[in-house]
Amino acid sequence: MNVTRLYLIRHGETEENRNGILVGSTDVPLNDTGRYQSLTLADALQELHIDAIFASPLQRAVETAILAFGKDARIITDSSLREFHFGQWEGLHFTEISKRYPELWKTWIHDWENTDIPEAEAFSAFTKRVLDFCTEILRNHAGKNLALVSHGGCIRALLGQYFSGSAGAGYWKFKVENATLSEVEFAGELPILTRFNYR
Repeated sequence: MNVTRLYLIRHGETEENRNGILVGSTDVPLNDTGRYQSLTLADALQELHIDAIFASPLQRAVETAILAFGKDARIITDSSLREFHFGQWEGLHFTEISKRYPELWKTWIHDWENTDIPEAEAFSAFTKRVLDFCTEILRNHAGKNLALVSHGGCIRALLGQYFSGSAGAGYWKFKVENATLSEVEFAGELPILTRFNYR
């Protein structure tokens, strides 16, 4: 049986990550810590044979991929791997969101999956684009080792789908750290989590 491996890599730290600011689809760079994390991750990746590297086009993901895999690596960017777009909440800390949007914040706390954040992407649309992309590459690259360099939300959605029955059901069960590797091995269609937050 051919085994397909999916290596899920979250980008290194940004200043917004450090300060608890929602950036989502906002294009921000790594900070110095994030660059160091990504270079350190390169050591862990050396032991792996990677057949294809896919990345979010946002600079924090592309920069992580280049630092982790080397400037000569062939990196295929795809907008399906962008982080969730938070609309009017982009660039805000949770405390600020709760003050500016008190009623909507209460709604989000109780039913985050179905709450319509102004100008934001629907959670269902976000998870569909991420899951559809992964389904396609797994089908087209069966038996290969595939690396995805993306964002915390994307990785949580995938792990939720594979190990909790749906992206929404498992979304908050996985705390994905910056510049870490999580590995999902597919024996046929059965997903097996073989590493999580590995450095």
